[in-house]
Formats: sequence, C-alpha cells, structure tokens
Amino acid sequence: MKKKILGTSFTILFLLLGSIFVSANNLKANYRNYNIDRDEIWFQINPDSLPIWLTQEENDNLEKIGLGFKPTSPPPEPVRMPAEFDPMQGVLIRYPFGISYQIIAEMSEDVEVVTVVASSSEQNYVYSQYQSHGVNIDNCDFLIAASDSYWTRDYGPWFIFNGDDELGIVDMIYNRPRPNDDLIPTKLANALDMPVYNMNLVATGGNYMTDGHGISVSTNLVWSENPSLSHEEVAQHLKDYCGIDTYHVVPDALGEYIKHIDCWAKLLTPDTIMIIEPSTSHPRYDDFQEAVEYFENQTTCYGTPFNVVRIYTHMMLQNKEPYINSLILNDKVLVPITGSQWDDEAIASYEAALPGYEVLGFYGSWANTDALHCRTKGIVDRGMLYIEHIPIYGIQEAHDGIEITAKIIPYSQKNIKTSSTGVFWKVEGGTWNFVEMEPLKDDEYHAFIPVQETGSIVYYYIHAEDFSGRTENHPYIGEPMAYSFECSLLNEPPEKPRIMGPTEGKINQELEFSFKATDPENDDLFYFIDWGDGSSEEWIGPFSSDEELYQTHTWTSDANYTIQAKVKDTFDFESEWETFNVNIPEAKTYIRSISERFPIFSILIKYFSFLSF
Repeated sequence: MKKKILGTSFTILFLLLGSIFVSANNLKANYRNYNIDRDEIWFQINPDSLPIWLTQEENDNLEKIGLGFKPTSPPPEPVRMPAEFDPMQGVLIRYPFGISYQIIAEMSEDVEVVTVVASSSEQNYVYSQYQSHGVNIDNCDFLIAASDSYWTRDYGPWFIFNGDDELGIVDMIYNRPRPNDDLIPTKLANALDMPVYNMNLVATGGNYMTDGHGISVSTNLVWSENPSLSHEEVAQHLKDYCGIDTYHVVPDALGEYIKHIDCWAKLLTPDTIMIIEPSTSHPRYDDFQEAVEYFENQTTCYGTPFNVVRIYTHMMLQNKEPYINSLILNDKVLVPITGSQWDDEAIASYEAALPGYEVLGFYGSWANTDALHCRTKGIVDRGMLYIEHIPIYGIQEAHDGIEITAKIIPYSQKNIKTSSTGVFWKVEGGTWNFVEMEPLKDDEYHAFIPVQETGSIVYYYIHAEDFSGRTENHPYIGEPMAYSFECSLLNEPPEKPRIMGPTEGKINQELEFSFKATDPENDDLFYFIDWGDGSSEEWIGPFSSDEELYQTHTWTSDANYTIQAKVKDTFDFESEWETFNVNIPEAKTYIRSISERFPIFSILIKYFSFLSF
C-alpha cells in the first residue's frame, strides 16, 4: 500500500515539474516572440537605426560584444575627466537623427555640431537640410563613418585630459554587439587628432556621469556587465583610465530594463545632483527615496554633502516624462518635454537649481528611458580654461582677509591674463568689487577678500581670462550662482596709548607731548586727543603700531588740565582712555612777585589802599 502511494506521489511530482518546465519554455518563447514583434515594429518606422534596447538577434549574439577589442596602456597621469557641465566646443549627433532640426539649430548657435553620416552623398543631403532648417552652417562639421544607431551618448567617446594637459579619448567596450557604433570613438579621435586609450571594460555612456573632479556614478549594471571583474577591479580601471578616485555604484532606482543612471539622476554641478521625484503612489517611490538618502550622506569633491534637488516626474501615464534626460551645453540646459501638465514645473526645477542658465524645452519622440541626453554627446573644449577651486562656505574667521585659492590651467597653452584674472566679491546688498589674483606656483593663484564686520555675508566668484580669448568663471555661470560665506572678524582692540610730556607749563606756552600705542595685530592706528580745554584732535592718522606721535598744544588760561587720549585700529576697535595731567598756573605780576618775597610790602599796600578809601 505504501509503495503504491509513494509511486503515485512521484508520478504527480513528475507531472508537476513537467508542467513547470513546459510553462517556462512557453513563457520564454512568448517573451522571444514579443521581442521579435517589437523589433519589427521599430524597423518599420526606423529602418536605418537599431533601437536603444537589445534586439532579439543581438540577444542571441551577446558573445560578440567586445570581439576584436584591444586594450591599450592607460593615459599618463594625472588624468582628469571633465564633466558634462564643463566647457564644450561641440556636440556629437548621428544621421538619421533622433532629435529635431530645432534642437540642432539651437545647439549650432553656440558650439560646433559634428554629425556622423554614412557617406559623402549623405553629408551633402544633411548639409542641405541644415540650410533649409536654419542650422548655423558655419558651426557644422561631419564625420563620415558607418554607424548602427543614433545613441551617441551610449557609444560615444569619453574625454579626458592626460598628464601632459592633452585632450584624449577613452574608448570602452560598448555594451551592445554593434561593431560600427563601437568604432565611432576611435574614428572621431583620428579626425580630431587625439590620442585614444582603450579601456578593457564593458560600459555605456548613459550609465555613467562624473563631476569633473574624480567622482563618478553608475548603476550596478556595470558590475553585471563585467562578471569576470571584481568590484575593486572595475573601480581600478576607472581610476587608471579616467582619474576616478571615488566610484559610486548604486542600485537602479527606476527598475527599468535599461538600468542607466541618466534615466533617473543627473549631476548638475560638482556638489548638486538632481533625482526624479515620482508620484507617491508609484511602486518604486521608496527606491527613489533611498537613492536621495544615499547621496545626501555622500561627500562631494568640495568636502560637503551632496545637495539633492528633485524634479517631479509623474510616471504613472503611458508616456512617462523624460525630464531628467536633459543636456547641459555650456550655459544652456536643453530639456525634453512632452506637452504634459508637468512641463512648466520641470523647467522651473532646472531654473531654480541652475540660476543664470538658459533652460529650453524641446519636443521629440521621447521616452522616460530614452530622450535628448541619450541622443547627444558633448565634445569637450580641448583648449579649455580650467578653474579648480574648493568653495568657501560657513563662518570664516580672519583678521587680514579671506584667502581665495584656485588652480587655473589654460589647456590652450596660452598665458593667463593676470590683470583680468581674479575674484569678484561683494557684501550682501552692496556692489561688486574685483581683486586681482596673484600667481603662486604650479598654476596656483590666490587673492584676499578684505575681511568685513562680523556677521557680514560675502558673495564671490572667480573669473579668469587667457590669451586664447577664452574667459571662464567658477562657478561656471558666475554671478548668479556666486558662493557665499559669513565673516567673523578676529581682532583685539589696541592697548591704550602712553602719553609723555611736561606736567606743568605757562599760559600761552606751546608744550609738546608724545603718544604711542601698540596694536596686537599690528594694525595701523588713529588717535583721538582731548586737551581738556574744549579742543581736540579727532582720529588723526594712520600711524603704525608702536610709532611715536608728537603733538603740541597751548593753553590760554590757568588751570589743572587733564589730557585724554585713545586709539582705534583699521576695524574701528577702540582702546580705553589714557589720561595725563598738566598744570598751567596763574600768571604772576611784578608786584605780586615782590609781595611774595617781602610780606611787609603786602601789608603796606593794603594799609594805603584803606586810607585812600
């Protein structure tokens, strides 16, 4: 009986496992069929471009990723990778386009638009289209090269400055089996005459952002795409090739198939990161809150916690808002919009986070996982005038002034215009002042903002110019985002002055006195002298600390006079009063003098005065 029950159990278990196996195969087949159908729909609309996702054919050929890739030695140290918000000389796009002519025309106003085209005939066609759509032809160039898609952000070059202050390109292994796209960085480097450094790491530009100071961020997609490397080895590659000292690898808060960081977060400045804020009813709302908490507890290159700003993205409709997938291009921010009721709020979020920037919205065939940022790639200014500075915040205690230091590197190899390079500063509510920066050593400069009264709020930014014609500020936009700090004056009042001179004199006699005081900080001093007869010398100076001051005075009547003196320093800190007594006796007549010597003479005078009366 037991054997029969056991046999029946095994039969049921076998049938159940078989059913699960069949269901899994059916699910796999259904998913495959879905992918194939999706691919076919894409190619009907976009016959000249692969989609942003992996096609089913590509999924079947993942082993071809990186095929033939040959790593090279890293660039010479030290290496610096510029940020998206650093100065750009151009932008890389590809034809057939994923962006509108309106966007291209806007970009061509300020930078060179480099378009990847398949042939000379295609270049001629695009050129004519540019002319008819108001694109600035003078700011257009072309790269003739085969390509597979228009996602130049994902497969485009990663720019770095090497230890020789030379702009170069780091080429990683593109995380798609798309050999034409994967060759674009090298072909662009050849066209621009730049060195190329091949980094043996599978990656994609959409899943990478940096602050320009050695800190970068990706989702954990980078780990899953490099299973043969430890987490430490991944970070070491970025250290060697890109100069990255701190690499934040975070969970994908969005939870979409693509797992790119640029679909939900964006570095706006070295210390500010924007993260989308979905509806509270969104199933991944808590994931975004955890991402916010994570970055609020991380240290920026300035030594401060990240300033996390939010941009509302409803994400509960079919066409989810792509606002975070914007492009910062020098002093402009190009934002993808959809006609949604939240468009204006999104524009306002950028304007609040980046005051002084021109924020522009553009329509397109956007998705929340694929928009304007994905389809463009900035080309770094190879002659960039680079300013490196750690901003001063909080309460700054000082006596002689607040020192502002910066490293200023003209990658153009042209000299700095020292007379035009310095610090603009002002006290809150005041007007802007300029103090020239003086060179120290190794591209380092400094200047001093004069110390202000305790509690004063001081704003400042750094301005630099070189003989290539470039001008730059730090922060990049200058005055609208000027840094600020509160002054705390470190100062002690001077000691009360010492007074020396005669203690007695005569009416109408000019007497000379000396005054000397010491200031603890050796500040210049001003003297206030009260002669005790209603006359005074008010704040004469300046005199150096411990410098002797000589003054004369004449009294016109007899009395005991008290000289009072005090000093103040250049910050109006006053000493206590010091006093000195001078006796000016009544003037003696000849008769009075005889009377004092011969008292009988005084009696006789009184007697004869009585008789005559």
